[in-house]
Amino acid sequence: MSVEMIYKNYEAFYSMVLATAIMSNDHTPKMKADGKRIVEFIGNAYGLDKEIIDECKSIVLEDLSVLGLSKDQMASYGRRCTGDECTDEEILLDIKADAIAEIGRIANNNGKGRTEITPTWFDYSHYVVYHPSIRFEKINMTSATGNIVATRQIGLLRALGIGCEVDYEAAERRLLQCALWGDIPSMRLLAYVYQLDKKKDRACLFAEIADLSNKYLRSGVTVLPAEEKKAHSEEACVYYVYISTIRQDVVYAHGVYDRDFSFLEALASDKLDYFDRMNYINKYANKEWKNVTNSSERPVKALGFN
Repeated sequence: MSVEMIYKNYEAFYSMVLATAIMSNDHTPKMKADGKRIVEFIGNAYGLDKEIIDECKSIVLEDLSVLGLSKDQMASYGRRCTGDECTDEEILLDIKADAIAEIGRIANNNGKGRTEITPTWFDYSHYVVYHPSIRFEKINMTSATGNIVATRQIGLLRALGIGCEVDYEAAERRLLQCALWGDIPSMRLLAYVYQLDKKKDRACLFAEIADLSNKYLRSGVTVLPAEEKKAHSEEACVYYVYISTIRQDVVYAHGVYDRDFSFLEALASDKLDYFDRMNYINKYANKEWKNVTNSSERPVKALGFN
């Protein structure tokens, strides 16, 4: 794969590297077989040609498998080059090194003071033996902290049935949580899962949302140009407004980079209209949205706490 092809499909390629690396730094046949399924799924979600997907499988699971330990990552960083001096191989190793660093941050940042995570789960100073079901459970527990990468991974594994049963609805729920938080790779994966689940309208909707987000979200645009509103469905444009406003008024304004599941559940409530949702987003710090997730209904029978 040429440098030009890597950068043309950088988001998809990096997602492949990260999604396979987080499973293990082991290189057993089972790990490689599951890794190839992961790469193919992501490639299909991004609409890549079969030839490109096959090449990605070879690069990610064969060529880049030599970079598996954190010490390898540091060595790669130590010899980073810039400009025309970089070879294709060095660029690929850089991408894998970035992925290992990201996995390390999951443990270091989310492991502090949170019992859901044991940092050694992502300690790549040694080889981590690959057991799909065990890996699924550890990543699933990590996702409970609101980490985007872990939650996206669980959605992916649920859709593929790696370490768990295939469950499209569970995959859709987890990927939707990430998508609403502005994670574009999750939008792409979500659209593809909806397609596999024969929910054509939802698949088309989130493909639209992903296209809009890819074009405007990173630029901080919350008000779409008139021509985009004409070119896209009203529902996609409304979703984009929610997502982009969450990005600006919650993620950036308050530094909340890990999702709050209850906040997203509140926004998904069918009891809210557009203005209610925008009010909760704009006044996130007031926590008024907790009124939706904290039940106000009085139970019929007394709870037996005593």
